[in-house]
Amino acid sequence: MQPSTTLNPATESPRNTEAKRIAKIAKLLPVIGIALLVVVVLAAIAFAWVRVVMLIIGALIAGAAVIGGLYQAYAVRRDRRAHARPGVLADAGGFNLHLLVMGEDTGKPTVILEGGMAAFALNWHWAQTELAQDTRVVAYDRAGFGWSDTSPSRRDAQTCARELRAALSSAGITGPYVLAGWSFGGLVVRVFADLYPNEVVGLVLVDASHPDQWKHMPIPNADRILARMMRFQGELCRFGYGRVVKGAAKLITSGMPPDIAAPIVAHTALRSCWVTESQQAAAWNDHSRPQINTAKPLGDLPVMVLGVSEQPLFGDELTRLQDELMDLSSNSARRIVEGATHESLVARSEYAAQVSQSIRQVILAAQTGQPLASVQQAIQAEHQPVIRRGG
Repeated sequence: MQPSTTLNPATESPRNTEAKRIAKIAKLLPVIGIALLVVVVLAAIAFAWVRVVMLIIGALIAGAAVIGGLYQAYAVRRDRRAHARPGVLADAGGFNLHLLVMGEDTGKPTVILEGGMAAFALNWHWAQTELAQDTRVVAYDRAGFGWSDTSPSRRDAQTCARELRAALSSAGITGPYVLAGWSFGGLVVRVFADLYPNEVVGLVLVDASHPDQWKHMPIPNADRILARMMRFQGELCRFGYGRVVKGAAKLITSGMPPDIAAPIVAHTALRSCWVTESQQAAAWNDHSRPQINTAKPLGDLPVMVLGVSEQPLFGDELTRLQDELMDLSSNSARRIVEGATHESLVARSEYAAQVSQSIRQVILAAQTGQPLASVQQAIQAEHQPVIRRGG
């Protein structure tokens, strides 16, 4: 009889060890399979919910776009009935510009009021009604804004100046002119003075833009970024964006009478307003800037450079650039309107009155041939520091 032998685990064969491992794995396979199945099912459910959520979001966006588009169409028709055109239409070369003419031709120079980047004739309400007591005053909507038609031409300063001159001629409004340009309008009046020097007897730069200002901004390509943002907002206006977001409209109308503010707000809600504004910004550096920087010297033309004390963005740089505008003429003056912002300078009556006073100074200088330094003594704005040059 053979004695039985016991296999020591330490001496167990590799084949048996591998077999046991396989057996253990085999026991785990059902568990692993179930776990994978659960993961797959949960993933399918989650993906289905994501698709459902995305579909819901897409439906809401599409619905909002449809409702917004319908409301925009209704609001445009409503605004046209509610806000009648206050001025006249004048041909500017195959399309019409809206001119708002106040006051009588008293023999004094006619004042032309040129608005900011997206401003309208009505933005000059306070200054225009004040000045109209003394002379003829014209405010207008550049092409693409307010009651004016859009223009097929590029939106650079020179094109805007030529279109204005054509509209004035069509309306029979001849010079001499004193031009006042607010913000972007400062570029247009400077080009106008260069193109038609025999018709311009004075300039008032109302917190005017400097042609080189985008080159001095800390944000690279800020002008192009601004142009794209404006264009995008313009496209959103198709769906009622401008009826909901009224930040810009409120800035430029705060302090104005409700019956004047309402049509301005309505026009800023239009796609054409933002798209035209975008086109002006896009043409600034490549076209408007060289047009102005190659303009002829102004000699001793009376030039008032108005600024504001409240500059929320890049104030020091903008003020420095405006100081440079004093060099445009040997007969210039600088005036800071304390407490005013870029928008309130024309929107609030107390600040707009100081704009009117400055325009009157330039008119008097143009009529008498006196330098602005002397005229300042005749029409002194109370408590306003003035830097004089020339004379």
